[in-house]
Amino acid sequence: MKRTFNQPFRKIAALTFAFSLAVPFAASDNSLLSNEAHAAGTTLSAAAASSASASKSVRPATQSFSLMVQGKNVKRTAHLKQGNGYSLYVANGYTFSKAKNKIYLTQYPSYNAQIEKLPANFNLQKVSKQGRAELKKYGTVSSYSGDQLFESPMASAKLLIQASDSKGNLWNYIIWTSEKGDSYLFRVHAPTSEFAGTFIEIISNSLTSIVPN
Repeated sequence: MKRTFNQPFRKIAALTFAFSLAVPFAASDNSLLSNEAHAAGTTLSAAAASSASASKSVRPATQSFSLMVQGKNVKRTAHLKQGNGYSLYVANGYTFSKAKNKIYLTQYPSYNAQIEKLPANFNLQKVSKQGRAELKKYGTVSSYSGDQLFESPMASAKLLIQASDSKGNLWNYIIWTSEKGDSYLFRVHAPTSEFAGTFIEIISNSLTSIVPN
């Protein structure tokens, strides 16, 4: 089934569940693509965003969070990972490669997100043009902002564009700036499946927890 940002984000209020104030982001375990993992995506809380802006020295090694799975509230754990000049939280069931600056679903690596640090003086218009050219080969490129990202972890993204092919595979090109002012380019790939929207929500929450060291 084809999923786009319109579907998971416009209906986010009905699909998501509130986390405790200590939760930095939503996540799932290795059963994401099993029948047990029909949980909807979740959103980053205000307190979590504040936590995400903390420095490396005060960030806890793990964070607990709650997730609705088959109508039940279950707990999961996310782990702080150190990248090249940044740290972020990665959900159980996902792997972070520091060497490749990539997060991927451990059992299904084709679901992944590539992280690229942008220079302080990057030109948003130039990077946006580059992103559209990059995504055009996959299909029609669409941009999302404002109400289209209602309660999404990426609601504050500087740029969010997406392309999908005839089979529903998604490619997302996102520019995110943390509260500390550093900017990153995220390239997210979600193969077509009924779990694509859930994956995008989980990985988006992970990516928006990024903080420079």
